[in-house]
This record gives sequence, structure tokens and C-alpha cells, in this order.
Amino acid sequence: MEQAAVDQTIEVTTLTLFWLLTGAALVSSAITLLVVFLVVHFHVAPRLEERVDQRLQQGAADLEERLRQRVLGLVTGGRAVKDLARGMGLFSSRPPPEDP
Repeated sequence: MEQAAVDQTIEVTTLTLFWLLTGAALVSSAITLLVVFLVVHFHVAPRLEERVDQRLQQGAADLEERLRQRVLGLVTGGRAVKDLARGMGLFSSRPPPEDP
């Protein structure tokens, strides 16, 4: 009986070895993809979203300020209004014609 316990050997064929290596590669790839997903989902994505939100808010604030300056310039007679009036002939360097 002792002789039978010693003679136990595992015979690995080429096909068995192929499937074992393929399975190990798939498990390794799955673990790598899981780690990358977790890092991106919990670390990279929130920081990227925060940076995008900050840039959008800054862009909206800049756009609002430029619009406010344009409206203020139009209301208070800024350069744009003077240029438009000069183009229409309301303000010109020559005096208006005299009425007889």
C-alpha cells in the first residue's frame, strides 16, 4: 500500500498546460482590469470632473463679465455706441448744414 502512494504522479499534457496558462492569463487580466477600473472610478474621474466643473464655472463667469461690460458700454455711451453713431453721421467732425 505504501508503494501505491509513492507512485502517484500528475501527468500534464500539452492541452492541459495550454488551458492552465490561458486560465492564469485571463485571471491576471481580470484582476488588472478591475484594479484599473477602481482607480479610475474612485480617484481619477472625480478629480477630472472637478477640474471640468471649475473650468466651466470660470468660463461662464468670464462670459457674464464680458456681456455685462458690453451692455454697460451700450447704456453709458461707450465706444461701441459712439462708433455706431459716427457711422450713421450723428457725430462727425464737420458742422451740421445751416438751414436758410
